[in-house]
Amino acid sequence: MSLSTFVSLLLTFCVPYLVYIKFTIQPKRGFSILFITIIGIGPLIKLELLGILALLLLIFTLFIKDKNIQIGLFLASFFILIQVFSASINISLLNYLMIYFLPISLISGIFSLMMIGHWFLVDPTISKEGMKKIAIVTSLQSLALIPLVQFDFINSGIVPIYKLIIIFLYATTSILAFASYKSLNEKSYTGVMAATGLSYLSLIVSIGASGTLLLLS
Repeated sequence: MSLSTFVSLLLTFCVPYLVYIKFTIQPKRGFSILFITIIGIGPLIKLELLGILALLLLIFTLFIKDKNIQIGLFLASFFILIQVFSASINISLLNYLMIYFLPISLISGIFSLMMIGHWFLVDPTISKEGMKKIAIVTSLQSLALIPLVQFDFINSGIVPIYKLIIIFLYATTSILAFASYKSLNEKSYTGVMAATGLSYLSLIVSIGASGTLLLLS
């Protein structure tokens, strides 16, 4: 897998997290504008017609009031982008989801947690509950990846030393994500600041783990 495809997939898997954040945490409209702008880097890297269509669908969600239509546009955009990038690495959609979904969506989840953590510092009125759920999901996701790597369910051709490094990085990611969750339980403003800082660390470590895992494939 090329680095550009890896980045594009990482941003694509942020779409479901954006939907979750938008409709549960409910930050102000500026957050959606910022996040869609960042996600839009993925289609622009490839510059394919379907990718641009998916980006336009994301942009349309900013102007639609109806929640169901918005969700439909988000889903359509997400699956179009999945199809575009699965075609670029020449594997079936099912194998694509089995091999790449967990490692890359882990990074996307942590990145999304970091984004909403930063937004909380701008708008401290938003709820922390959704942020805590993302932190828990990413912590458990990191743990789930450890046996998948250990028993060669993902990328069976890894040299043992690299496998040990990847497993260690996933274990570290899980600990850091859980520490973010615990920080968010603090009632003070500094709890979110600590969680955001920890999400930076877990993002770097998860990129090291999933990046090594998939770029070696």
